[in-house]
Amino acid sequence: ITDESVQAYGPAGDAYLHSGMYTFELGDADNRTPVQARFSYVWQKQGNEWKISHHHSSVRPPTPVSQEEMTKTAQENFKKWNDSLQTKDPKKVAALYSDSALSFLPTVSPKHITDTKDTEQYFVNFVLKNPFGTITDESVQAYGSDAYLHSGQYTFELGDAGARTPVEARFSYMWTKSGDEWKIAHHHSSVRPE
Repeated sequence: ITDESVQAYGPAGDAYLHSGMYTFELGDADNRTPVQARFSYVWQKQGNEWKISHHHSSVRPPTPVSQEEMTKTAQENFKKWNDSLQTKDPKKVAALYSDSALSFLPTVSPKHITDTKDTEQYFVNFVLKNPFGTITDESVQAYGSDAYLHSGQYTFELGDAGARTPVEARFSYMWTKSGDEWKIAHHHSSVRPE
């Protein structure tokens, strides 16, 4: 029990409501999973024994993710994506994109990419430009605790050291949680109009 209250009922105190929060650990001893839940018990005295006349238990609804937490997650995921570009390994970059539901509208391709193979192929050439992105303006909209839209503007530095060219662009990423991993379900990037 992690939180509780007790309320007595009946003229002789022969009934009470015990309610609150508890955590159950389920599974084998070496692989336990905690489950947080809410409970309500009504106990009634019958003769000399206390008996449960009502029991209600329900899994605790998830705590909503704050805007601050989701913005931090969005910034961490952008850094992970940007860092993957620095490896120059198109497979590492493509691995951040959803392999089951994808809409990718890249900056320098006329294609609408919807699969991992084409995502990887796009990044084969893009990583050779030595891209490094810096977000200059952003907005994050959370959709529950397992999806968010990260949009705004970024500047990419492209080219070799000493001869880098800045490219200002707009972006939209829709990240969704798949198990314990965040994946890009939608990415739209376009050069910012002058």
